[in-house]
Amino acid sequence: MKLMAVNYIRVLLPVYLIYAVSVSFAWNDTYYEQFIQFMQTYKKTYDAKSPEFWHRFEIFKNNLKHSAELNKAYQNETAVYGVNKFSDLTQEEFEKQYLQGLKSSGLRGKGRPGVAFPSLKLLKEAVPQYVDWRNQNIISPIKDQKSCGACWAFSATETVESMYAKTTGKPVPVLSVQEVIDCSENNGCQGGDTCSALKWMTKYNKTIVHETDYPLVDKTQACHLGNSTSPGVRVASSTCQHLPGNEEKMVQMLSMVGPLTVTVDASTWNNYIGGIIRFHCSNYNNHAVQIVGYDLRGDVPFYIVRNSWGVDFGDNGYLYIKYGDNLCGLAERVSTVTVQD
Repeated sequence: MKLMAVNYIRVLLPVYLIYAVSVSFAWNDTYYEQFIQFMQTYKKTYDAKSPEFWHRFEIFKNNLKHSAELNKAYQNETAVYGVNKFSDLTQEEFEKQYLQGLKSSGLRGKGRPGVAFPSLKLLKEAVPQYVDWRNQNIISPIKDQKSCGACWAFSATETVESMYAKTTGKPVPVLSVQEVIDCSENNGCQGGDTCSALKWMTKYNKTIVHETDYPLVDKTQACHLGNSTSPGVRVASSTCQHLPGNEEKMVQMLSMVGPLTVTVDASTWNNYIGGIIRFHCSNYNNHAVQIVGYDLRGDVPFYIVRNSWGVDFGDNGYLYIKYGDNLCGLAERVSTVTVQD
């Protein structure tokens, strides 16, 4: 019996010492207070006595250190990267949950890659310096795709909503993203393509019903369209263009046509907290968003980008990306939409 007790102590003592040292270290670590605040803000429920708590704490610290490295490029300007809702996830976990939903079908528009940009001065003379379609009440509320890899369906449907309101002058509808997830020729929450989703809408003259008739559940279901109590919206046409080197056309379309559906590289957005993204973005597309405007008035011209990760991401669900240089790959696959009246 005494031997069993000794062995028991030998097993537990190292665990206890590790925990005690961790607690002692944590109370002297400013990261710890930030982690507790993070848990309170985002309603995380890790038990402080559990290994999971300390595992997530280490990930949190590493993310903050990484954000500090990213912010060095911005020198003394306001930080762009820091603590957000994803700060307890590893890069691999974040990408697996939020950046696996874009599956390119190989469609590509007839843009003019490699064309030189006109000077910003000439561009400002050709279009309004500032366009924000949110001010025209044609942008629906921010949505949250959660862990469903259907960013392609969200961004495509959001632009249909916007163009319906712009075209008809009626209130912006909240359409069923779930219908597009379940019924279009894509792979639901396992991935899809913005251009093929819009092509599906036009090819089969599909009516996108209101969300109240086909609610969002953030998982793939069997297509089950029934009797809708609302007429819904039909897409008349759409485009899918490849516009690196031709972003002046994107600005012109934003000004003259309306919001755009685009694909982007969101690999560093798990650390984004606000400000204009100007660095740390490639042109590899792994996510889809909606561009709702631009601002050319300041020293750093930028796009106004709507995301689908909830209002607790970025600037109430939005972020800002510098105009030019195909930053974050947002000129790779650009779509416009027209709807039937």
